[in-house]
Amino acid sequence: MPLALRSATPSDLDALEELESRGFSGDRFTRRQLRHLLQRAHGLTLIAEDAAGSVVPLGYGTLLFRRNSRAARLYSLCVAPEARGQGVGKALLEALERDGRKRGCERMTLEVRADNRVALGLYRRAGFRLACWLDDYYEDGCAAWRMVKSLGLSREEPAVVPQGSPSVATPATSSATSSAPSSTPPSEPSSVTSGEDSVVTPCGSPSMVD
Repeated sequence: MPLALRSATPSDLDALEELESRGFSGDRFTRRQLRHLLQRAHGLTLIAEDAAGSVVPLGYGTLLFRRNSRAARLYSLCVAPEARGQGVGKALLEALERDGRKRGCERMTLEVRADNRVALGLYRRAGFRLACWLDDYYEDGCAAWRMVKSLGLSREEPAVVPQGSPSVATPATSSATSSAPSSTPPSEPSSVTSGEDSVVTPCGSPSMVD
């Protein structure tokens, strides 16, 4: 599918709210949170549309930056149900990575549901590596994996991930410790992990979720 990517504007609020309701079964952004991302957040939100002329968003992705930091956080990546499997998520992810590099970011992190094998596979193929386990991260109690990618290395070179949580995301994440969580990270299926993954280290749960 030919795609057109563009920066989101405040006028996209209604469309993004609708996309959130169709794209996620839980942990959706509220209208207020979306408005903040579009108007005030220190970041970039890209929208993917059908290049044939449809103005209905097929997906969107948000990358957040911290001042005085060379790390970027993939805060949300949402693809419409009818557009999944057509390269929309990959296109958004690659475009956000390019923007992060242009801004001088050296690494990119994200959090993903531990039971979302499709998303885990997408991120692994893009060069992300498992960094640490976040127990009871989502509102339904599901855990998450934090993943990280070095933006200064080629995909063939494994990113070096220090033990403990990366210095990125909201202030709550930066204070994460390596104390053991209440449950043990399960072994990921071979379709998700590889020998290139760094040692997985438990870390604390941030106060905000994707």
